[in-house]
Amino acid sequence: MAILDLIKKAMGSGSVKDPVCGMSVDLATAQFKSVRDGKEYGFCSQACKDTFDKEPQKSTKSSCCG
Repeated sequence: MAILDLIKKAMGSGSVKDPVCGMSVDLATAQFKSVRDGKEYGFCSQACKDTFDKEPQKSTKSSCCG
């Protein structure tokens, strides 16, 4: 494995932002996920996933989790 790959792995290169609240989520281990238009989204909680599933076009970044 190349050094750059090791650095990316160590830094959590699989991290994405929850489209509802903006929290950082590791897509590889996320418990809550949805797929829309061929793209996979990760969520910090069931509440954020439910919000996104109801109205995916409204990725609100509201404070769901405190």
